[in-house]
Amino acid sequence: MQHKTKPIGKILQSVLKDINAYDNFIKLWILQNWNEAMIKPITQICRPVKFDGDVLIVEAISESWANELQRFKREMIDILNRKFNHLNVKDIKIV
Repeated sequence: MQHKTKPIGKILQSVLKDINAYDNFIKLWILQNWNEAMIKPITQICRPVKFDGDVLIVEAISESWANELQRFKREMIDILNRKFNHLNVKDIKIV
């Protein structure tokens, strides 16, 4: 009998999904790797603070940038949900 080998990343992803920890793992990865998770212009004017369920809370570098980012919330949500297809960010709160 031959065993088919799998990459360790696929095995880890499967285990995390089995124990319902995959979403939390991805959320933590996004918080710690914001510059890789989001597009550059946005990463320069805000940083993620935490997830509150399906809502990502980000902190802008100023109140004026927070107001400007409101226009890009849908795009930011789409980027995250497209890049991490098992994640379902429903909203972004900008503080």
